[in-house]
Amino acid sequence: MFLSNISLYDFRNYRELNLPLERSVTVLTGGNAQGKTNLVEAVALAALARSPRTQQTAELIRFGQPQARVTCLVQRESGMEELDIRISAGGRPEQARTSKRFQVNGRARSATDMVGELRVVLFWPDDLQLIKGPSELRRRFLNTLLTQLEREHARALTDYQHLLEQRNALLKAIREGTQSPASLDYWSDALARVGAAIMVERQRRVLELQPLAAAFHRELTDDREHLELLYRPSGARVGEAPPDAVAEQLRAAMARSREEEIGRGQTVVGPQRDDLEMRLDSRESRLYASQGQQRTAILSLKLAELHYLAEATGEQPVLLLDDVMSELDQSRRERLLAALEPGPQAMITAADLHDLPGSFLEQAAIFQVEAGRVHA
Repeated sequence: MFLSNISLYDFRNYRELNLPLERSVTVLTGGNAQGKTNLVEAVALAALARSPRTQQTAELIRFGQPQARVTCLVQRESGMEELDIRISAGGRPEQARTSKRFQVNGRARSATDMVGELRVVLFWPDDLQLIKGPSELRRRFLNTLLTQLEREHARALTDYQHLLEQRNALLKAIREGTQSPASLDYWSDALARVGAAIMVERQRRVLELQPLAAAFHRELTDDREHLELLYRPSGARVGEAPPDAVAEQLRAAMARSREEEIGRGQTVVGPQRDDLEMRLDSRESRLYASQGQQRTAILSLKLAELHYLAEATGEQPVLLLDDVMSELDQSRRERLLAALEPGPQAMITAADLHDLPGSFLEQAAIFQVEAGRVHA
C-alpha cells in the first residue's frame, strides 16, 4: 500500500493542489506558515477521519470559503482506492456547525468505517511531550494506534464517548436536584460494559507493542537502557481478566466514587482516565529521565508503532514526520532516518534542509512549499 496522490481544494491555506507522491520519501521544505504542516495534516485527516491538530473542523476550510475537500489515491495490490473527505461550513454566519462527509471509491462511508483505509504513523513536535505531558497525549497515542488496527475499537470509542456524555449530564442534573440518582445504575452499567472492552484491548496491544519498543530502545542506546511500557487502567485491574470481570470492577469503582462524581458532575473512573507509563531501567521516565533520555524513549515508541502496524496488518503505513528533525540531535536523526532505508513511504517537513543528510536527500523527492503552493 502507498499513497500515490493527494489533491486539496480550499483546505487550510491551499486554494487548489494536485500532488503526485513518490513511493519512498517526500520532503516538504519552506518557511513557517507556508503550508507544509497543512499538507501532512490533510493526509492524516484522510487516514484518521479527524484532524490531529484541531477539534474545530471549521478551521480546515480556507478563510471565506463554504467548503473544503481532500482526496487521496491509495494504491493497493487489489487496485486503486480513492478516499474523499468533504468539509462543509454552515450555510449562514450564525451556523457555526460544520459537517464532514466521507467516501471511498464514490460510496459514502461513516467516519468509523473510513479509518483503516489508509494507515499512518504520526510524529509531530507535540509527540516529544508524550512522556512528561498530560495523560491525554498518551491516550491519544493508544487511540490512534488501536483504531487503525480494529474498526470495532473505533466504534467502541465512539459509543463510549456518547455514553460518557449522557452519564456526565445525568450526574450534573443529580447534583442540581433535577434528576434522581436511581437512574444512574443504567448508565453506569452501559458505560462499564463498553469501557471494559476498550481496556482489555488496550492491555493486549500494549503487551504486544512492548517487546518492539524495548528492542528499538536497546538499539538506540547501545543496550545501555531498558524501556518498559505499562498500561495503567483507571478503575480496574485488567491483567488477563475477561471483559465481564473488568466491567464488574468498573461498576464497583463507579459505585464507590458516586458521591465524588455527583459533586463534580463527571465520571472519574474509566478509559477516559487511563494512562500509558514508560519506564527506563525500572524508574518512571516522566520523573527521573533526562530530556535526552525521554526523546530517545519516544523515538523508540514511534518506531515500534510503525513496525507493529506493519506486522499486524501486512501493509506498511505511511510515516508522517512534521518538523521533528529540528528537535532531534544528529544521532537521533540518523537513527530515525535509518528506519526508512528501506522502509515505509514517508512525508517529511523541514524548514531547513540542512537538518537532513545529503545522502538522504539525494534519494528523496523534494518540494518547496510557499503560500499554499507546492513546486519541485
